Amino acid sequence: CCLGVTIYGQRTVGLISYKPWKSYDGYNLIYPHNQSDVFLLNNCGEIVHQWEGEPNTRPGNTAYLLENGNLIKTSRSSDIMGDPIWAGGGGATVEIRSWENDLLWSYTLNNDTARLHHDIAILPNGNIAMVAWELKTLEEAIESGRDPSSIAEGELWSEMIIEVNPETDNIDWQWKVWDHLIQDFDDTKANFGIVSEESDRIDLNYDTSDGAADWLHMNAIDHDPTNDQILLS
Repeated sequence: CCLGVTIYGQRTVGLISYKPWKSYDGYNLIYPHNQSDVFLLNNCGEIVHQWEGEPNTRPGNTAYLLENGNLIKTSRSSDIMGDPIWAGGGGATVEIRSWENDLLWSYTLNNDTARLHHDIAILPNGNIAMVAWELKTLEEAIESGRDPSSIAEGELWSEMIIEVNPETDNIDWQWKVWDHLIQDFDDTKANFGIVSEESDRIDLNYDTSDGAADWLHMNAIDHDPTNDQILLS
């Protein structure tokens, strides 16, 4: 393999240093941006396995190695021109591939009302929890109590989780931010209440993005098996 020493010099690619007493004894799965392949590396920086993607695809954005050796990955088309919903981290498709890279299952959500993005979580029942943007029109946002001055792009992207069953392709469960809102801007609109007294709801007018449509931008999802809860960032 390689020596556990620090290497000095001008090298900018490949293994720069290896300290086995500080590193986890295992393999590293990486899915770099702006290309289509998934790589499994050992601690010496050597490629021990590679799943080649279609050349016109890009990460969307995560990949996980399953216990049976299959790979589950997210991807999108490299051509995003004309996509109704697009921001950094945008995805579209979730695939399960064998060790030999045969396509075993695929699911896509990318249309004018919703788009997968960033991350997925494999649940104990074998289903896959996926994060997706859900587009809301200007009228829908205002009717739900959004301040019209905070809809700079004329629409709002909420977030939802869908739990997809790979055996049936059905959505067995879903959770939507839009079903758990609170606002104190307009008492004539839906979701009006006292924000500080509704800690289990999300303030529709809490905004740090200057009114951008990409309102919440969740990045990661995971499952806590001890408490059977979904975690989001």
